[in-house]
Amino acid sequence: MKKFVLFCLIFIFAFPLSVNAVPYRGFTYNYWGGPIPAPVAYVPLSHVNASDICASLGSFNMPQDLHVDINGNIYIADTSNHRIVIFDRHLELINVIDSFYMHGALQTFNFPRGVFVTRDLDIYIADTENRRIVTLDQQGNFLRVNNGPEFGEIDDHFQFFPLKITVDNAGRQFVIVRGVFEGIMRFDPRGNFTGYFGTIQVSVSAIDWFWRLISTAEQRARQQLFIPTEFTGMDIDEYGFVFTTNLATGAGAKVQRLNPAGEDVLHNFTDIEIVGSANYSALGQFSGPSQFIDIVARGNGMYTALDRNRGRLYTYDREGNLLYVFGGTGNVLGMQRIPTALAVLDDTILVLDALRGEITFYEPTELGWLINEAVALLYDGDVTRAVEMWHRVLEIDANFRLALVGVGRAYLAAGENRLAMNYLRRGIDVEYFSIAFRRHRTELMRDNFYLIFFAVVGLAFIKPAVWVVKKVRKKVRPA
Repeated sequence: MKKFVLFCLIFIFAFPLSVNAVPYRGFTYNYWGGPIPAPVAYVPLSHVNASDICASLGSFNMPQDLHVDINGNIYIADTSNHRIVIFDRHLELINVIDSFYMHGALQTFNFPRGVFVTRDLDIYIADTENRRIVTLDQQGNFLRVNNGPEFGEIDDHFQFFPLKITVDNAGRQFVIVRGVFEGIMRFDPRGNFTGYFGTIQVSVSAIDWFWRLISTAEQRARQQLFIPTEFTGMDIDEYGFVFTTNLATGAGAKVQRLNPAGEDVLHNFTDIEIVGSANYSALGQFSGPSQFIDIVARGNGMYTALDRNRGRLYTYDREGNLLYVFGGTGNVLGMQRIPTALAVLDDTILVLDALRGEITFYEPTELGWLINEAVALLYDGDVTRAVEMWHRVLEIDANFRLALVGVGRAYLAAGENRLAMNYLRRGIDVEYFSIAFRRHRTELMRDNFYLIFFAVVGLAFIKPAVWVVKKVRKKVRPA
């Protein structure tokens, strides 16, 4: 027995069991929209609640928004505690703003649900239940207030309940408002309402129209109205384009990139719509499609959207290619209960969970870092170094389609058509594979022209030569 126990101890220490600390499995989608396994691009690093920052803060109570400023400081809209909590990247408390003086009178927040910080470090707070947008400086001093459209400007019964806010470099405010379906409300730097921005187009199927045509008045009254859905989240990139998410039913239009005119200019050159779970039934999950609740523009054309339905994060490049998926719902580190917002601190992604009242920090694995670097290099036009990164990606994940296509196109541009065909075939890039095939065929014809020519000529003379030989043999054959 002693020898057996000793043997077991030696075996355990000599060959330790490997435990996977990541509570979710990575996957992506293939050319046909089917899910395929993939290495994980981001892993959970830690989760932080209010007491981790400062014991006197207590706990976050149903926080609804977070933002990271240009200095890396983190802002939390601690909604049910009626305050804004500010701390730095090292979790050192900077400030707690729960009141301020406006025109000499002490003011407090009432369920603030949104926070945004400009490059000038002005803090814009969607003070929802007080029906206003409050602007403060870093010390919490009052700067200005936006009480929404003036009476009669929209509707006499309209009430301004701001949920999310984003501000561009010119000071224009973009506000998601509860119960407003016409689009995002836009205000000038002085807080004057200037109109709606980025209205979502409603798509109605032929079947819905048919049933409404044959329905009675009472039946139509009970049917769902064909009205646009509300926006759920937004962010602004370095060029002033506003990324938005909404809960549109069906495929498409769940993510938009709006130019200053409010037109959607989001590029998507893939066959898979940007809707998160493109084929959720194939994943063995029947809780419906993804519901994007927030989005963050990450630079270099990349953006990440947060799915509150499954707690997952989907990252895309500027052409609509899905780069990686991670996260999920659950009770362990790295899983979410009620995700409400996300932000980016360098390459680290932060996700806010309202129910737990905490922030989860995700850091990139080697694969995630390589993908981010390759996309950034391509965005800057450095194709040579990007291809080097794609090769390193393929060493980790040999089926990463975007890397296969990237390497294949680079070989095609360099004239290595045969190598390009191999990578493009594996990446199922039909268009560029056809180009590589035509060029490779032309090369073969050019390099082997004389051999082909003489072979064709030789074949052309074989039949006459055989006929001549037979004739000669008949003449010389003895009687």
